[in-house]
Amino acid sequence: MLKTMRVLTQTIGLGMLFGSASFATRAEITLLKQDLQADNPLGRLNVTVGGSIRPQSNNMTGDGDKGSYKRTLFDGGTRFRFAADYYLFDGITWVNFYELGVNIPKVLGWNHHHAEGARNTTRRMLYTGLKNDTWGQLTYGQQNSVYYDIVGVKTDIWDYDMIAQAPGNGVSGDYDGSYRGRKMLKYTNTIGKADVYASYLFADNEYLPGDGLRYKRKSGGSLGVDYHFTKDLTWGVAWSHTRAEMRNPRNHDYKPYDHHIIGSAFSWTPNRWTFAVGGGWYHNFLTTKKADVHHYFSGNAWGIEYLAGYTVPVGRFGLKSVMPYLMGDRLEYMSGRDYLRIDNGLGITFKLYYGFRVDYEHVFTSSTDKLGDMNLVRLRYDF
Repeated sequence: MLKTMRVLTQTIGLGMLFGSASFATRAEITLLKQDLQADNPLGRLNVTVGGSIRPQSNNMTGDGDKGSYKRTLFDGGTRFRFAADYYLFDGITWVNFYELGVNIPKVLGWNHHHAEGARNTTRRMLYTGLKNDTWGQLTYGQQNSVYYDIVGVKTDIWDYDMIAQAPGNGVSGDYDGSYRGRKMLKYTNTIGKADVYASYLFADNEYLPGDGLRYKRKSGGSLGVDYHFTKDLTWGVAWSHTRAEMRNPRNHDYKPYDHHIIGSAFSWTPNRWTFAVGGGWYHNFLTTKKADVHHYFSGNAWGIEYLAGYTVPVGRFGLKSVMPYLMGDRLEYMSGRDYLRIDNGLGITFKLYYGFRVDYEHVFTSSTDKLGDMNLVRLRYDF
């Protein structure tokens, strides 16, 4: 308990240092506001910046993560985003978005606070396109997948999550198109109470998973619908298919694969409550952990995630609100690998003024590979 409190104190102190040193304001910053009445080309332009700084510490019980940099303070997903929208004509706007991930300990050269070989920065998203209030939005580049926008995002609420959902759990979420897909053409529109989505994945460069094999995406596509029954109740369904191949350059062996993922998720936020549950079926998608081109992906697997929380407003002592919550997941392989993982946990979020937020979670894990339970502390500074 004393160790957890020390980590919490260090995390808050480091996050406040980062926050005070980075930006004076604590909200999405509008650098240039669109004014179509102005007799000036810049009046058509709207530019905003924002981001999130996230120092964090993960401590697993037992020796499962002994010596891991995550037991110390590490970067839990710091990112900076930039958006620029330019009004063209007849209700058509040119939209542009860029999100950059920054590993602050790596940038500052702090040893034992980042993974070996970690990069200073990572391109999370970069896309451009056109938007119209009637005809919808069409964008191209690296962006959130249809599956994540409809299914994954609904349960991507707590920190130690996304363990049982498809996005990011295949060979690579950027390359297989399940998370922040590269070279993606994506269409979205709202028809009545339904948000409709469609995307096409173009062929991508080879990806090296680090086991001597080579993965190459050939093509892919996704469809999805998010239906809003009320302003606080949404149900989404999404399907994604990716055609790819795994190749062994040493013996020139290869095998084509068709990844299929289909899932559904609910989000309900009545009053101060937050409920979310989602799940999916994954065919030829999750890896078997075998460096064998013919058995690299499991035939079938499935996963579910859930969260239930209640927000208590405070409004004093620098604290805006507190939200305790229950969360959990289950991931099970049906073929290709004998593996089962079940997580259930308790968490609490403290939302402070000026964009600060502190999360604490304890997760009880039961898994085939005997993973320990997790204690997690994270500070977020959103601006």
